[in-house]
Amino acid sequence: MIVSVPAMFDLLGTGFGMIGFVYLPASINQILGGSTIVFSSIFSVLFLGKRMLCYNWIGVVLCIVGISLVGLSNVLAAEHLQPASPSAASSSASANVAFGMSMNLLGQVFAASQIITEEKMLKSLKIPPMQVVGYEGVWGTILMICIVFPVNYFLPGEDNGSNENAYDTYLMLCNNHRLLCLICLYIFSCSTYNIAGMMVTGSLSAVHRTMLEASRTMVIWALNLFVHYFVDPTAGFGEAWTPYSYIQLAGFVVVIFGQTVYGGLLRVPGLTYDDAKLPVPAQSPGSLYSPVALLRDRDDDKDVLTAEDLAKL
Repeated sequence: MIVSVPAMFDLLGTGFGMIGFVYLPASINQILGGSTIVFSSIFSVLFLGKRMLCYNWIGVVLCIVGISLVGLSNVLAAEHLQPASPSAASSSASANVAFGMSMNLLGQVFAASQIITEEKMLKSLKIPPMQVVGYEGVWGTILMICIVFPVNYFLPGEDNGSNENAYDTYLMLCNNHRLLCLICLYIFSCSTYNIAGMMVTGSLSAVHRTMLEASRTMVIWALNLFVHYFVDPTAGFGEAWTPYSYIQLAGFVVVIFGQTVYGGLLRVPGLTYDDAKLPVPAQSPGSLYSPVALLRDRDDDKDVLTAEDLAKL
């Protein structure tokens, strides 16, 4: 039953993140996802009594600076892309962007809350991590069917009188095979992404995982630019390069730099580091699926996966 708490946080985080997705380009959403490590660090100090060293706080501050730069570039770009005449349209666009970023950051708060509760369960209840993931999936499905779908059905909206008509969605999936294939592809990509990320972190190191995460954001941004300039400028998922995109690029670099400093992957001269907390590769990819490898000593808190480790995953 207690696993329903992180499942609820996961559901809320995904929901608010998807609302933000409506108002923001995909590249902005990806970069703002780096704020999870900020909130998880703060929550781990407040609720888990963790002690963070100086280099951790420097990494957190760098992430905050980078995210602020990304947000600033997005607001300025929204004003720049509006027609020069109507000031009301420009202010409305800026308000929509600000709302989208607020929803995305709120989603990251819930994602960080999920990470903290997961660590608490891993330490107190001694549940294997893969089992927690499975239970969260079950509880997420139950919450969606019993709460989210009924509430959205009875809320007024434009979907046959409802905010979200689940039965109409079911009919759409039955009659539109392309939509069904896209949803199946999305589910498959999420599962393979998480599995591949765990294998990379375990068999190589967190450095490789961080670099791959950075390359994913760059690929998404490059694809959006390609769609806008070479496929269809009016496409909803394209993104134009503005005079303020350089600020976004700088913010992205600062966020990645902050993540590497926070994790101890990039060391600042003169600071003290706790080598026991730095990421170490597993002996083999197969050891990832062993609870003994993930929780080397269940009676020793220092070897249990921490909120910071989960945030990097």
